[in-house]
Amino acid sequence: MNATIEKIREFNIVPYLFIFYTVGIVGLILPQTRDFFILLVPFNLLMNILLLLFYHGKITPRFIWPAVVIYLAGFFVEVIGVETGVIFGAYAYGSTLGPRIFHTPLMIGVNWLMLVYGSLVISSRFLDSRYFRVLIAAVLMVVYDFALEPAAIDLDMWDWGGPVPFQNYIGWFVISFILAWFADITGMVNRSNKIAAPLFFIQLGFFVILDLWMWIKEVWV
Repeated sequence: MNATIEKIREFNIVPYLFIFYTVGIVGLILPQTRDFFILLVPFNLLMNILLLLFYHGKITPRFIWPAVVIYLAGFFVEVIGVETGVIFGAYAYGSTLGPRIFHTPLMIGVNWLMLVYGSLVISSRFLDSRYFRVLIAAVLMVVYDFALEPAAIDLDMWDWGGPVPFQNYIGWFVISFILAWFADITGMVNRSNKIAAPLFFIQLGFFVILDLWMWIKEVWV
């Protein structure tokens, strides 16, 4: 059984992820399919985390308890953010990310876990210093959020009721740094996870393309 799993892990899934996300871009751009593809957003997040777990390797307590802590921390930071506006600014979640508790989607913790894992794998590939690994991971997450915001608002993931405040990016950096530091000191990340970095950059490209499409539509109109 283990040999079969390892055989599957050797398969290069990255080209198929490119195809998958390309289909997603087209589906979200076309008016005829947009609503259907928006419904698939939480399932896409679930698929992403399952891929990360599969390519992580053996799931041990060394991974499980830090992953649970990061999920819960990410979720409750968002709960506090939504209820008070103190951390990121005043915003509210839409319906796109699925079921909510305390006005916050349950899937948002999955998103934090996925981004912390992916960004830390990337920075760990070329940095030996823990401080700089975590710093670059946090910067990568802020860059990701910067690309995510316009598309997320357009897809009704959340709404700021106006321009995205600069406070949001400061908050993202601080929380990202703390969670990445925690992930690093607990050793929960498998640096050889072959899907983590490609998935991070494919998603980043996905949101950049959606942002560009929105800009092009504005110019044409």
